[in-house]
Amino acid sequence: MNLDTVATIANIMASGAVVLTLVFIGLQLRQNSQLTRMAAAQTSAQLLSTNLGRIAESAELAELIVREKGRESWTPVEFLRVSNFLSISFRHFEVLHTHRRYGVFEDELWEGSEARLRESLSNPGIRDWWAESRPLYARSFAKYVDTLAAELDAAQAMAAMDQD
Repeated sequence: MNLDTVATIANIMASGAVVLTLVFIGLQLRQNSQLTRMAAAQTSAQLLSTNLGRIAESAELAELIVREKGRESWTPVEFLRVSNFLSISFRHFEVLHTHRRYGVFEDELWEGSEARLRESLSNPGIRDWWAESRPLYARSFAKYVDTLAAELDAAQAMAAMDQD
């Protein structure tokens, strides 16, 4: 074998090694991406469980949240308590919303979170709290929540018109 043939074979082998390395790196990146999404889903489930546990364990907090008049019926101490609970809840939704925007949180999982967010916003006291607290959240999330609240307002207005 002459020297040119050996060099050509060595170049072919080196190119093959580069291709195999790139394939391996691609597989590792894909696996890492999947693990990141799974970790985000697990963290979300844990945060939601912890926060919902606060309501499940405190009849007083649950009663405050479902009060008919909401914000106007809360004492300053009750408002602080409800506000802190809602801050935790909405911060959780904000993180999930951001993760979803960047493709970390799966759309299928977001559907359940969005349903819970809509359920929260159907409470007038929580909507009043949101109106006061929205500047504390990312603009994209605040805009998203405002859109959901507007949809709920429109649906409630339509339902009221249908009853008349």
